[in-house]
Amino acid sequence: MSDDLLSSLFDTPATPSSGSRLASTSFLCDMSLMGGSSAESGKAIDISSRMIECSNEIVESTIRNESITPEIQNIIASVHLQCELDLRMIAISARNAEYNPKKVNAVVMRLRDPKCTGLLFRSGRLMITGARLENDAKLGGKKMAKICQKSGFPKVKFTNFKMENIIATADCKFPIRLEGLAYDHRDFCNYEPELFPGLVYRYHPDNSPTKAVLLLFVSGKVIVTGCKNYQEICNVFDNIYPVLCQYRK
Repeated sequence: MSDDLLSSLFDTPATPSSGSRLASTSFLCDMSLMGGSSAESGKAIDISSRMIECSNEIVESTIRNESITPEIQNIIASVHLQCELDLRMIAISARNAEYNPKKVNAVVMRLRDPKCTGLLFRSGRLMITGARLENDAKLGGKKMAKICQKSGFPKVKFTNFKMENIIATADCKFPIRLEGLAYDHRDFCNYEPELFPGLVYRYHPDNSPTKAVLLLFVSGKVIVTGCKNYQEICNVFDNIYPVLCQYRK
């Protein structure tokens, strides 16, 4: 698919400006001043008004309604504790930790406030998941670092906090023709309903550094993954929403 076509897929349709509507009004006035009977002029004005209303409705139908807002479901963040850890010792010392090296070579640490889960690796790397707010993920990471300090590792430091991935969901409020979308956008889509009911859409426009993967379902539900902050999620959804509107059932 060419770069021009790809760019056109993610361009947000422009909202009609007041200037364009004034120009349309001026056009209607000019029509009324043209020669011909008043009845013919009235019909021309009526037809032109309907055309303008239809064009405005088409544009507005592809603009995301404020009620259709992506909601964060999970945040994945990472922290480095600057210290090698004895995972077995931490699992014995901490009441909210468990260690089963046969399943995963990391200590699983769960917190209730804020509600999140951490994976502690021997290298000192800590992965945090389950939080819905960045501040909660950061606070949870700091609490886990303190638990490690109290478990016999006083050199532990909370450093290099980084948002790795945000998972968000949204509802388009209308069903989507996934077959048509998969065919027209086959360079970006992977759709195998026999294996998975959702369509995988890889979002990476040439004019944007943002990379994301969207899971689209017939019901209109959308899952957005791969973004680093909430603004990126909103930008991705705002750009993909007009495309989805073209495949409304």
